[in-house]
Amino acid sequence: MKSARMRVLMGSAPLLLFAAACGGNSGDSGAGGTTDTGSMGESGGTEMTGDDPGAGSLYGGDEEETTGPTGATDAGAGDADVSVSLNNYLFDPGTVRVSSGDVVAVRNGNTKTPHTFTVVKEDVDLELGPLETESVMIDLSPGTYDLICRFHESLGMTGTLKVT
Repeated sequence: MKSARMRVLMGSAPLLLFAAACGGNSGDSGAGGTTDTGSMGESGGTEMTGDDPGAGSLYGGDEEETTGPTGATDAGAGDADVSVSLNNYLFDPGTVRVSSGDVVAVRNGNTKTPHTFTVVKEDVDLELGPLETESVMIDLSPGTYDLICRFHESLGMTGTLKVT
């Protein structure tokens, strides 16, 4: 009995190692898929459970409504003119002030919750997984624009973008 159990365990070990090696995502370090400056944390993945309205599709939301990240650059937070934090269902600062052509570094400060940095009716839409940072150049005409997190707008995750 004991040897049969040992054979099953020994036979499944290579399969488990193979599955673990193939189970990573492009956001994991060493996977060779991204150049963003974010981190997926020490666990190497995300845990999306329960009541989070953003826990679906790639990082939440409805695939039909998702345009995906647009206008994203490889510029890190050090190259940015302005920094914005997405945390606890808020934009910080709530009013983001930029000049047209500025690079904005957007950091998702949550460890388990994805967010978006979306300028309503414009071609600026970043999806950020937990603890990720991406940058985007704001190439919009001067004016005031609505900012939302597509996943959490219904929870009041909104802000304002003022372009000069």
